[in-house]
Amino acid sequence: MSKDKSNNKGSLKDFVTNYGQILMTNYWGEMWKIVESDPKLKSTIPAFLLNPEKLIFYFGKDHWAIEYVGPSTKEELDGSFKLPVEIKDYTTSDNFMDDIIGFEIGQNDFRFPLVGEVYQDLYLPSNDAHEILLNNGWNFAAQQSMMMGFNVSGIDLMKEQYYRFVNCFFYGTDSHGLLVRNIKWLDVFPLEIIDFDEETDQFKFSCWPSLEKQAILDAHSEYPNPEGFQFERLVQLNRFVEILSSINTRETDITQFLNLPENQFILKMAFLAKDIHNEKTCDWAEEGKKAIRPDFFITAPNGFSDIVEFKLPTLKGAPVVGRENRETFSAELSSYISQTRVYTKYFEDPRNRQHVLEEHGLKILYPNRWLVIGRRWMFDTDEWKEIENEYKGLGIRTYDDLIDGVIYQLYN
Repeated sequence: MSKDKSNNKGSLKDFVTNYGQILMTNYWGEMWKIVESDPKLKSTIPAFLLNPEKLIFYFGKDHWAIEYVGPSTKEELDGSFKLPVEIKDYTTSDNFMDDIIGFEIGQNDFRFPLVGEVYQDLYLPSNDAHEILLNNGWNFAAQQSMMMGFNVSGIDLMKEQYYRFVNCFFYGTDSHGLLVRNIKWLDVFPLEIIDFDEETDQFKFSCWPSLEKQAILDAHSEYPNPEGFQFERLVQLNRFVEILSSINTRETDITQFLNLPENQFILKMAFLAKDIHNEKTCDWAEEGKKAIRPDFFITAPNGFSDIVEFKLPTLKGAPVVGRENRETFSAELSSYISQTRVYTKYFEDPRNRQHVLEEHGLKILYPNRWLVIGRRWMFDTDEWKEIENEYKGLGIRTYDDLIDGVIYQLYN
């Protein structure tokens, strides 16, 4: 296939559209036929293979990939094949897997070369992330069936080789703490870009030798879900993902779901908290000011509480705007941050802190403000991380960051 160098995004979109039709007919469609003929498979096949929340197509220098996003289990599969698609162009980047993961695993020089084809239950933490996991009681003995790597800065793919990643976890850190990336299912295929002329590139892509045979194999595959009580929590987490996927979801739908007793584990696990408190009204010591009412206070093991504010998983536009070297957060995101700054100002007054302690039993001093908004694929550039660091006490997490933080503990 050829692509116009001046319109790379459009060319990749054409490829995804055309090849997606081939996959629809000869792979996903074939899997659905197999599952329909053997209904027992509906309870074992990974739900996202047939009903994904989103498909993400990645294109690098030597490989292209498809990631499936969505719950691994679903109460009922359907054959509607609604496949929302996102395209990520990393053809000018040198570290394809780093871009897919979304952060560097570590800072040392050793990168882990992947020589096998299938990697299931791969755990790769940076040294800093490893220390955080240890300090929070991560049970390494429970990971006996998993492949683990330490002291690595990233992973490298071999040219002309196919890979599949299933239920793989990658851990890093930023100025606000632990970063977790769970890749549920990622198929990576070889890609060769040929410099055809000054205006056009051509690339040769590879896939499985037979889409139909692969459909048979994958229709009979099973996802490595946790067992027992942890599986019950995974089901609840999947319900949360389904709420986020609805175009009619409101902020109150999200916070009310998280506040249900059977769902409070989500916030506790995501933020390593021992307790959560929903919508506590906090009056000002100064008269005439409107009381603040954060979505949640989360209490850490040390007894002090931070603030978590939820906004919708959708964004009206790009989170970062402006010309190169003059990037800033969009007006939408800036308005949400301004709201959390009011919380900081409130707790600067010792009279307000004392009121919250007496009224709600919450100890709060210089609280961290967490803003949960959007999805991972909406924050595609590194600029937003640099801008975030300019805001003292503010941490931005996407809903995917929150979900991955829970999932890693369910497998612990």
